[in-house]
Amino acid sequence: MQYLDKFFYSSETQGLLLYGSYDPWLVFTSLVVAVLSSMMALQVAGIAKATQSASHRHFSLISGSIALAGGIWSMHFIGMLAFSFCASVSYSPGLTLLSLLPSLAASWVALHILTRRRVTAAQLVIGGVLVGAGIGAMHYSGMAAMRMAPLLRYDPFGFALSIAVAVGLAILALWIRYGLRRWLSSNKSLVCGGVVMGLAISGMHYTGMAAARFVGVEEVNPSSSEAAFLATAVTAIALALAVLVATANGMLRFRQLYLRLREHEARLRAILETAVDGVVTFNEDGVIQSGNPSFERLFHCKLADVAGSNISQFLPSLGLGTAHRNIGDIDGGRGVGTGREVQAITLGGHAVPVRLALGVARLPTQTLYIGFITDLSDRNEIERALRESEQQHRSLIRNIPGVSFRCLANDAFTVIFISDGIERLTGWPAEDFRQGRRSFPSIYHADDYGSVRAKVANAKADGGDYTVEFRLHDSRGREHWVWESGTVVLDDSGKPRWIDGVMLDITDTKRRNAEFEGTVRAISRALNVIEFDMSGTILTANQNFLDLMGYRLEEILGKHHEIFCDPDYVKSPAYAEFWRSLTAGELDAGEYRRLGKDGRSRWIQATYNPIFDSDGNPFKVVKFATDISLRRDMETALREAKESAEHAAAAKTTFLANMSHEIRTPMNAIIGFTELLLESPLDQAQRGHLNTVRYSARSLLGLLNDILDTAKLEKGALELEQIDFSLYDLCQHICTSLRLGAKAKGLVLTLDYQPGLARYFNGDPLRIQQVLTNLVGNAVKFTEQGGVRLEVSSDGHEVHIAVRDTGIGIAEDRMERIFAPFAQADASMSRRFGGTGLGTTIAQQLIDLMKGRMNVESTLGEGSVFHVYLPLATASGTPERSNGTAEHLSPLHILAADDVPQNLQLLSLSLGRRGHTVVTARNGDEVLEAFHRETFDVLLLDVQMPTTDGLEASRRIRLAEASAQMPRVPIIALTASVLEEDRIAAREAGMDGFASKPLEVDKLMWEISRVIQRGLDFPGVLATAEAEDPHAIIDWGQGLQLWGTREKLLTAVQRFYNDNRDAAAAIADMNGKGLFVEASESIHRIRGTSGNLSLVQICKLAGQLEHAFRGKPKARPTDVLIRELENAFLSLGRELEDFNATEVSSKPATSLDKASLITIAQQLRAHFQRGELDEQLFESFIEQMMGQGRRDMVDELDRAINEFDFSQAEVLLGTLIDELRSQTEEAVR
Repeated sequence: MQYLDKFFYSSETQGLLLYGSYDPWLVFTSLVVAVLSSMMALQVAGIAKATQSASHRHFSLISGSIALAGGIWSMHFIGMLAFSFCASVSYSPGLTLLSLLPSLAASWVALHILTRRRVTAAQLVIGGVLVGAGIGAMHYSGMAAMRMAPLLRYDPFGFALSIAVAVGLAILALWIRYGLRRWLSSNKSLVCGGVVMGLAISGMHYTGMAAARFVGVEEVNPSSSEAAFLATAVTAIALALAVLVATANGMLRFRQLYLRLREHEARLRAILETAVDGVVTFNEDGVIQSGNPSFERLFHCKLADVAGSNISQFLPSLGLGTAHRNIGDIDGGRGVGTGREVQAITLGGHAVPVRLALGVARLPTQTLYIGFITDLSDRNEIERALRESEQQHRSLIRNIPGVSFRCLANDAFTVIFISDGIERLTGWPAEDFRQGRRSFPSIYHADDYGSVRAKVANAKADGGDYTVEFRLHDSRGREHWVWESGTVVLDDSGKPRWIDGVMLDITDTKRRNAEFEGTVRAISRALNVIEFDMSGTILTANQNFLDLMGYRLEEILGKHHEIFCDPDYVKSPAYAEFWRSLTAGELDAGEYRRLGKDGRSRWIQATYNPIFDSDGNPFKVVKFATDISLRRDMETALREAKESAEHAAAAKTTFLANMSHEIRTPMNAIIGFTELLLESPLDQAQRGHLNTVRYSARSLLGLLNDILDTAKLEKGALELEQIDFSLYDLCQHICTSLRLGAKAKGLVLTLDYQPGLARYFNGDPLRIQQVLTNLVGNAVKFTEQGGVRLEVSSDGHEVHIAVRDTGIGIAEDRMERIFAPFAQADASMSRRFGGTGLGTTIAQQLIDLMKGRMNVESTLGEGSVFHVYLPLATASGTPERSNGTAEHLSPLHILAADDVPQNLQLLSLSLGRRGHTVVTARNGDEVLEAFHRETFDVLLLDVQMPTTDGLEASRRIRLAEASAQMPRVPIIALTASVLEEDRIAAREAGMDGFASKPLEVDKLMWEISRVIQRGLDFPGVLATAEAEDPHAIIDWGQGLQLWGTREKLLTAVQRFYNDNRDAAAAIADMNGKGLFVEASESIHRIRGTSGNLSLVQICKLAGQLEHAFRGKPKARPTDVLIRELENAFLSLGRELEDFNATEVSSKPATSLDKASLITIAQQLRAHFQRGELDEQLFESFIEQMMGQGRRDMVDELDRAINEFDFSQAEVLLGTLIDELRSQTEEAVR
């Protein structure tokens, strides 16, 4: 409180108050100094604010602060000097100088605030408070520097008011300078702000002076001479300081303006130089003053070259320098300030479309015009492209398959734009819709308008797209289905503005979809359908499928496809591959076995169809299935029937092969020994009988060959060879061989070979000879008088062979049957001419095999002509092979091997008579032993022999020859088999030739000659013969022909029986042990020996067993055959016991009377009338006839049946019945 008493005046203060007065001029001077200083400070603040340089800004702030602080300080001392009272006053220099600091700080704060871009109210208040406080601090610190006798005290209220005045006016000054610049110009705001700031300084000073209280005694003569001087000095200093600050800031401002001007000039220069448009400056006369680089590029010139030239050179449309004196005359001066498109001319004379805009710059010394030239080439090109694009767009809109439209988003869908496609859709032109004469709602189907509005309303609410299908009516009243897709376009406020959309006529699509859906429904009704995903999970199935498999839909949904499959199949790789292929999008179709709910198998024919999505990836599998279980059952039955038929065909083939084998074996002995006997001394009768035997045997062999050829042709197993041969010589040979028989009948057989026709052709001469021999032989056989002519000619493409005769002819109704097996032109042919009826059948089949053709012309009673056409190619003229007799061979050392002693005996005799040495062997082991012991010229090996067969022996011999590097010995296979696989097996075993049984010595010698000297091709299998009665134990007729006497035959049979009576048991034991090869060898030996002994039943059973063992044996059939073979041996033993007991071989076991014999003959005759043969009844009849001593009748009847001539057999039985009846009637009398 004592301190405050020293500062503030109170009623307790001791002393008198002194009063003073002011000098008006000094007061005015102080106000002027304060206002000018404030204005100077505010101006400097404005300069600092506009200055970009930070250093310049700081300099301005500091200099302005000094000027303002100096003004405040000067105003204070001038104001102090203006006050005078009765006391002498002096000032403390130090304190007076220090009083400058608060004003300096206040000045810096005020100017710093004024340089900001934006100032908040709080910042203005704080700034005003600080400025006011600084002014107050400076005033009162300056008052404190006074040195005088009176005491200086302050009225508290006045003191506070002075501070408030300073702060308030400071805030007001800052606001005026900063806040009023939006409404006042810069100068006005500067003056107003300076005045208010000066008043704030002065107001605070004089308010503070009013608050001062001087307490003391008045002096009589105070000194005041210094006041005017000090006031003048302070004013001068303040003004000088202000001028100095103004000058410094003015220079800085000038420098800034200069730099800014240069920067502006550089910017303008950069703009002009980088401007795309050309800029050129020229005077009123059009003389070019300057230009930018774009001008140079546009007009292809250099500014230095064209400066001083007239602008009309480049802009002829201006016409300067010609008819007009200056640019002011162009369009009455209207060309300035506007732009127009003109043609410019480059320095090279090329026209360029440009846009020219002229500006004017009126300078004190001259007026310049500035031309802004824009190259319009690109713009024009763009406009042209836009026009083309618009044309394309219009064409696209016009040709788009549908209707494009824009309409308002109201309920009437008011059309703004619509394409011409609306006329194709509705029949009304687009203009009707654009003009409002027709609207969308007027053509909508009444039932569909509501759904369209609802769809559009939803799209408007969501601001999105919509699609809808509806019906509309066209101008003809026809209904169309339309698919519409639209987009609601919103305005800036988010409200629907219009709708852009497309309409497509989907009437045909709807129709196709309906048809497709109907088809799908029809398929679903007709087929079993189920769907799976790509992992095999069941998606759905129709009722047909559920009924087929026995499931309900809910039982299979979500289950895997594997529930319909066998578990083993599901685990197999095939099932995984099945689903892999489906996953890859591959179709799978076929027949499948599937399991139903009840576990029963069901066969289905199904297709698994992968369904693809829009990207081409499969996403599910649709299966269409049809139940084929019934068909599969039928196929199984058919397959079994087919297999049965194939087994029957195989049995037929086997039967023919076995028959050939068994017939050829005895035929081998018959023909061989007959030829041997014919070479011995014989009387005429004996030679005649032997020739008859040989002829009959060869006839039987020919019949056998015909039957086998027919079988081969039916099976397609007969192969043709293609060699060069002489057709002329072949025809001559045929005519020569048959001419003797023709001559014996008084016929003329001639050959008519076309002159100039080539003699040599390429083909199969053996088969052609077979055909022609059959045809010419038949012609000779069926011709009684006249002649036969063989004609050979050619039409350039085919060889035409005609066999013409004057024989009995063929009836027209039997013409087609002559090519059927066993058929003849008349039922009585065989009785008159003989034969089996196979000749023409074989001829026809052979001609078909040779890709030829044959037809016949015939007139009954006049003769026939058989025409043969063969596509034979001509040959060089040298035949490749001759099948003549063997060349004369020097004596050979021959090894012959066969397990049948009779065959070895025949070979030894036949070859020995020709000077050859024969070593025999009974099996392959003996062959190998003899081969290593001796050197042979040729080996004749039976294919099937015990222990080691001929094939194995041949393989071992070839291996030994290769190991020891020995010369190759020719080997010929001997077999009664006619199977092709046996011929192939012989060749693969290393054999060189093939000789078929029964052996013909001439052919065997030719084969020996071929393999020794010629090395020709491996020959084919020769045809073989037919089998015997399968029910007889011993064929006595055939046996006696082979063995000559009953005693020899019985001895050989008894020896065979003694050696093989237990053979069936041994074979059964080998079968049980799996020794199938050993069993087959044992059976083969029994079969061959029993055939030579005429043991028919045993031979037949042995052949069947051998065939069974050559394949995979089946237990039941093989066991049955073995038991039958055992029974056959038991029957043979009983028959031998009967013969030994009675010593009678031809007497029947029982005796029947003639009446019973007549009954049996009548029964047989009835069978023959039907073309049938009861073998058991026939065997009983023959047995009784032999007992009656009627061997002649038995032979005739047997011959007729062997030739299949049942008509002849019927006639013979009729004759016999009549004869027996006569004998019975005589016996009764």
